[in-house]
This record gives sequence, C-alpha cells and structure tokens, in this order.
Amino acid sequence: MKATKLKHLPNILTSCNMAIGILVICSMIHNDSLSDRKLACYLVYVAVVLDGFDGYFARYLNASSDMGKQLDSFADFVTFGIAPITIFISGLKFIPWYVMLILLLYSLAGGFRLARYNLQNHSEYFTGLPITASGFIMVTVLLIRSYLDREITGIFLILFLILTVILSILMVSKFPVKRIIKNKKGYK
Repeated sequence: MKATKLKHLPNILTSCNMAIGILVICSMIHNDSLSDRKLACYLVYVAVVLDGFDGYFARYLNASSDMGKQLDSFADFVTFGIAPITIFISGLKFIPWYVMLILLLYSLAGGFRLARYNLQNHSEYFTGLPITASGFIMVTVLLIRSYLDREITGIFLILFLILTVILSILMVSKFPVKRIIKNKKGYK
C-alpha cells in the first residue's frame, strides 16, 4: 500500500513546482517591490530543487509516465519559462516593444525546448540547455542585481537582454548537456 502511495510523489512535487511558478507570476503582477522580487527569485530556487527531485523519484520509484512527463513540461514552462521574465518585467517602469520581443523569444525557445525533450528518448545527455538551468541562471542574475542596485539601469537592461538571447539560443541548440542526476539503474 505504501509503495502505491509513493508513486504519486513525483507528480505531487511537479504540481508544487507549477504552483510556485503560478504564485510567482501572480505576485509579480500586483507587487513590484524589491523584497517581493527577491522572494520570487528564492521561490524559483525552491522550484529548481523540486524539479530535480520529481524526476529522480519518478525514476527511483519506477513511477515515470507520459502524464508525468507532460505535467513536468507544463510546470517547467510556467516556472522557468515565464516566471523569471515576470520577475524582470516587474522591475521596469516602461517596457519598450523590443524588450518584449526578446522576452517573448525566450519563452518561445523554452516551449520549443520542452516539446523537443518530450519527443526524445532519454539518455545520459540532454539536447540543448534545459529550461530549468536557464531559469536558474536568469533568477540568479536578477537576485544578484537586486542586492547591488535597487533600480534596473540601462546597462543592466542591455546585459540582461543579451543574456536572454544567449540562453534562448542555448535552449534551442543541439549541443549535448550531460545529465547530473542518475538513478540506481542508470539514466532513463
């Protein structure tokens, strides 16, 4: 009976990941204070941990499923494809069209990356930069900036947009990225 209940753990962790992403997005819509942006970045870090554990436990408990794979991709898209962009936008007073275009391209690249992943066979390598790593990099840069400067400066805006373009290209690229976590039976 316990083993059957544990098989739901990966999807519960994935749902918590998605809930964090939704919470970050909703909170950034109504709160644009510096402390709120810092908290949002820390919440995305929690989601990174949950994302690592959901896949690990799915493999360890032999509870991998197509449903879990799709749910994980939706959660990752919300939490690592949209939430970091929302955190960034919440710090801007005015958003020029070209900034929105670059940020849109990031989310589209993340969606493409996740769709391609769902069609691949699992191996010891990912193809392209995982969206979780990309979202982690974005919120880390935003968090560091929040401790250094209260406002988003013009120079930071340009550097962040360049980073966004680079991460977008890396997500859709075809270079192999070695998996960090493997289970007792190897990679799945």
